[in-house]
Amino acid sequence: MKIEPLRTYRPRPHALLLPEGHRTLIVETLDGARRYRGKRDIDHVLTKLKNVTCYVPSSLSNLRHTTGGRDWVLSTWRGRDIKMTYLPSGTTVTSLQSTLAESDHPFADLTECLSWLADYAISPSSIASMAWKLLRASMAESITIGADPVLSESAFFGSRQEIWQPDRYRDCVAVDIKAAYPTAMASRPIALSLRKVSNDTTIDPDVAGLARADVYVPLSLAHAPLPVRVSENAIQFQYHSLSGVWPWCELDAASRLGCTVTVTECWAPRREYDLFGPWWELARTGRDLSTSAAKLAKAVANSAWGQFAMRGNARAEVSWADDKGDEPFSVALAHRNLPHAYTLHVAAEVTARVRTQLLMEGLYAASSQVIHADTDGLIVAGDLRPLPNAGPNFGQWRTKTYMHQVDVRAPQMYRYSEAGVPDIWHYVASGMTHHQAVMAFNRHPDTFTKISFLSGDYVLPSGLAEDHEGRAALLAEAGRLVA
Repeated sequence: MKIEPLRTYRPRPHALLLPEGHRTLIVETLDGARRYRGKRDIDHVLTKLKNVTCYVPSSLSNLRHTTGGRDWVLSTWRGRDIKMTYLPSGTTVTSLQSTLAESDHPFADLTECLSWLADYAISPSSIASMAWKLLRASMAESITIGADPVLSESAFFGSRQEIWQPDRYRDCVAVDIKAAYPTAMASRPIALSLRKVSNDTTIDPDVAGLARADVYVPLSLAHAPLPVRVSENAIQFQYHSLSGVWPWCELDAASRLGCTVTVTECWAPRREYDLFGPWWELARTGRDLSTSAAKLAKAVANSAWGQFAMRGNARAEVSWADDKGDEPFSVALAHRNLPHAYTLHVAAEVTARVRTQLLMEGLYAASSQVIHADTDGLIVAGDLRPLPNAGPNFGQWRTKTYMHQVDVRAPQMYRYSEAGVPDIWHYVASGMTHHQAVMAFNRHPDTFTKISFLSGDYVLPSGLAEDHEGRAALLAEAGRLVA
């Protein structure tokens, strides 16, 4: 796959669409905000917006109520909403993914972020598209990346999301790694391509190689170090004898923890390249924007690594058989070959770097019981001594919240109250708004699951039973609420 520097800039107007239920739509542009009512007026404005980049704050599917369900089609990938298309005019809308949910002036913050991107010749588009353009804007030369996609697929896993016992806890602290993914990406070069080398090659954690290995993980370890794919959508951090393909940094961590690692095949970079160092210099400037605009800028930066994991499978289109939008039906789309398949080893390396930092600097360095782990953060019970790599800089551990109580239902699904205001609950639920999370907690007060909730890869905790019924109930409720 060839990646070219960004050389052209095409200015494009933008609009923020706010669906207000049946036949009502607010459209805000640089000319101001206006409310439209009735199918004819909404159809007229949506047609005028055909050549405008349109966004909604969060849920795309709510647009179906503005004119009628049969006028819209929702494009999805691996169950995630990608864009909404208004069929009469072809106008497309993408989501800001709730990044401006706490903004008092979302259109102004959106405009501020888009102005920041325009300084790098990036025109308004989806978050994923702007992330890719920001990478290209940082490049001084064309590069070609390519590795065996089958090998890369074997080494690609999602983030670590685990709980050890669903329960309610008191006096906890939440910590995380500041800008974990961007700093992991920029921390050292990536492999542009891979070549097979001797099995005796030194497994250097600072080099972006891959190895197929037989590994024995002793039960004496508090946290199993290596992910294993147990189904298409599920990974598990397992004990005993394992066989698989992992990035060198994870195999090195497993060896340092006392696992027996026997390499059976090995691949080293043919050429390494600092692809993300210049990119991070640009991306981090977005953090200097006002609070809400900076959140959108962070979302653009955090989306960059995911572009290397894009694949043309699991695509679908959701349509509605009735104008009320109550009868959806989904049509699977044919697999489409994407050049990104040859860059999957880059995504595998980046996620492995973050998992390894969470494991070695977090799980094994925490002085107290770990209650919850999610991607780049931990919730720890009781007093927590400063972690070894704690500090104010990017890539270091920081304290986020002191918690009076934490009610843990599942990985990525919990609620907590802060030490100063113990009677006010804050809700965290992957894939759900705050209101949806409150409803799910209240409707299922006794439902717990140890399986990751609403994530792309369900992470099955090692050594714990799987509460399939509990997870099914939560997913069914969430699906009804989100639809």
